[in-house]
Amino acid sequence: MTDTSDTAATSRRRRFDAILLVILVAALLSRLALASTQSLIYDEQNTTIPLAEKIQFFGEHRYLPLRATNHPALPAYIVKASRTLVDSTEPVAYRLLHVIGGLGIIVLVYLLTLQWYGRTAARWAAALMAFNEYSMVVGTHATAHVPFLLCVTVAVYSFSRFLRGQRLLFLYATAVALAGAFYAKEHAALLLPIFFATLCLPSNRAWLRGPHAYVAAALFFLIIAPDIVWNVTHVPDSQVTYNRHLERIGGLGFSIYPTAFYVKAAVAALHDAWTGQEFDDNTAEYLSMNVALGVLLLAGVAWATMRRDPDDRARSYLLLLFWGIFGFFTLIRKGAPQGLDSVSWIWVDASMIPAIVLTAAMLAGAAGRAATALWATVGLSLTVSVLRVFT
Repeated sequence: MTDTSDTAATSRRRRFDAILLVILVAALLSRLALASTQSLIYDEQNTTIPLAEKIQFFGEHRYLPLRATNHPALPAYIVKASRTLVDSTEPVAYRLLHVIGGLGIIVLVYLLTLQWYGRTAARWAAALMAFNEYSMVVGTHATAHVPFLLCVTVAVYSFSRFLRGQRLLFLYATAVALAGAFYAKEHAALLLPIFFATLCLPSNRAWLRGPHAYVAAALFFLIIAPDIVWNVTHVPDSQVTYNRHLERIGGLGFSIYPTAFYVKAAVAALHDAWTGQEFDDNTAEYLSMNVALGVLLLAGVAWATMRRDPDDRARSYLLLLFWGIFGFFTLIRKGAPQGLDSVSWIWVDASMIPAIVLTAAMLAGAAGRAATALWATVGLSLTVSVLRVFT
């Protein structure tokens, strides 16, 4: 028997969407303008670009590093490829593939939303991902953020396809994509227990009685095995090991920094008033979302958390993703690592993927005056985002 809902979803995916094309063109032009005009930031000048310049694939001076200073070296290889593709020393030459990767994130978020909530929601999701301040800024820098978020989004989308169609190809694709994210930033491994928690849901539990979930996990560890071996055998010097990263965790506690990803201005003001000390922002070169947009995304998550819809098969998965990432970093007390930031609001950036999808579903499902108010708020918030980035 044909699953008519899946058939309809497939038909929707195959139709050309002119609005998505407009969003992508606008996102590309804005990011190219930023990538061409913004000066190189600290991480570019001191990490990815210098390491990329040293990479040599052939000859007696072949140099293929596994690690950068703080994280694995995948972002440097992407910078190397971008610099090779555009033979120039202008900033955009180093950043071009990161700009393209940012567009890939937008498309994947669109497809992820489309398969569960329809075309209207998918368009909202694409716009929210394309034009929030954080995505626009990190999407124009040659740092680890775009490779990390792109691979995470591929993993989230692949696992979503697996949940919907029960095709093993997507389960193993999830493992490969998650390993790719790990080679950009190690805390991508946090998604592995979240995926297993999703398989513990009653509708997915049968997969835990077979081998494939465990084989996929083994594939993930097999791919990252070289980095694990490096950490086990390496004597700490200038490069940061897993142990050094784990020193950032000072135990159980409460951190306001994950909330600052969404409403940094409000959190910083409350922190300053409550403690009498200035909010410690070690990544001021990146813009967080404006308060209106951040509140909207948090409201979308809260709406999804409180509602009960047995027909919404994606809700539990997306909520586990958001609360797994956001909750983990909220419930740890900052430690005292040597030479590393003890805490940062950007650590929860992957949580915006489920937050955006859930908020887009809320926007698409609104009707009447509520829809008018919500859509006007989104339009104004995204306008403010673009203006903040370009001024």
